[in-house]
Amino acid sequence: METLMYKFQSPPRTTTRRATRRKFWVRPGRTSSWWDNFVNDVVLDAEWRENFRMSRSSVVALSEELRPHIEAETTNMRTSIDPLKRVALSLYYLSDEGRLRKTANAFGVSRQAVSVIVRQTCRAITVHLGPKLIKLPFTEPEVEDLVMSFHHAHGCDSKYRFMDVVIKWPGSVHDARVFANSNLNLYLKTGKIPPTPKQIVDDEEPIPVFLLGDPAYPLLPYLMKEYSNGGSTPQEQYFGLCLCRARMVIECAFGRLKARFAALRRPMDINLDDLPYVIYSCFVLHNFCDASKEAVDDPHVLGTIQGERGSQPPTQCNRFLTDCNDGEGKRVRRVLTQYLDP
Repeated sequence: METLMYKFQSPPRTTTRRATRRKFWVRPGRTSSWWDNFVNDVVLDAEWRENFRMSRSSVVALSEELRPHIEAETTNMRTSIDPLKRVALSLYYLSDEGRLRKTANAFGVSRQAVSVIVRQTCRAITVHLGPKLIKLPFTEPEVEDLVMSFHHAHGCDSKYRFMDVVIKWPGSVHDARVFANSNLNLYLKTGKIPPTPKQIVDDEEPIPVFLLGDPAYPLLPYLMKEYSNGGSTPQEQYFGLCLCRARMVIECAFGRLKARFAALRRPMDINLDDLPYVIYSCFVLHNFCDASKEAVDDPHVLGTIQGERGSQPPTQCNRFLTDCNDGEGKRVRRVLTQYLDP
């Protein structure tokens, strides 16, 4: 006990880990031959998509766009890792359910270097590419285009892309609370996202653009959900069926996201300060892949969706009353029910 007390009470040592000369920059036997085969065009083109979730041309284009933000200087101690390898290394880490050590072995670098590179690259993707690839519609033409695309294809924006991502809430927080505190809710409520009202039923007032939600969310003029207990009439039940069908594409979008970047399906060995950037970068890269027309394996997506269904907690119905529960929200839903009535 006295020895332990002495260790806690004695002043800290003046030497640090950096004062100790590193024995190895890279562990003996760990080489970059696997990655060198990609650089030297030894592997098949399909290997790029399998390991990095995109073609060689897309990986190169992504690395060139990020080059000003991730390129490191060569020092007297060692040669810096070039941007292409940094991006490929980060994509490999995000696309697999492995850990930092597996990525280090594949690229012939230290595990510490992988950790630094992944965090730096994901931060650059989030900060510099995020605003370009994840954005909400703030003009009437943009809203109209999304509405028409959804009407024809029932897509997130008809292209399985994400338009708004918030990473700051613990998983235990109710969905309704997350939405209530989101900028998306504020923009729809205040009209910053144009409501672009349309008359879809004769003798009824126009209805605004709206989101689709499950029973966890409140009923609002700009947020629709099915009737309680599935509906009391055939028309209400059919309305709920239509909403469920349309919402399936949201599940599909998340399935495509996690099929591409399997790191989202496992605990990440990244510190909590940098973790939000790593997670957000997966959404940015997903949109980048779709914008670049990078295919994703359908059976892999289906398997991911089925796996996620078994791991998700049951939906908690919304119990919060709002001013719109008995007002405009119900009117909009009633008009939609009439419009969809076969």
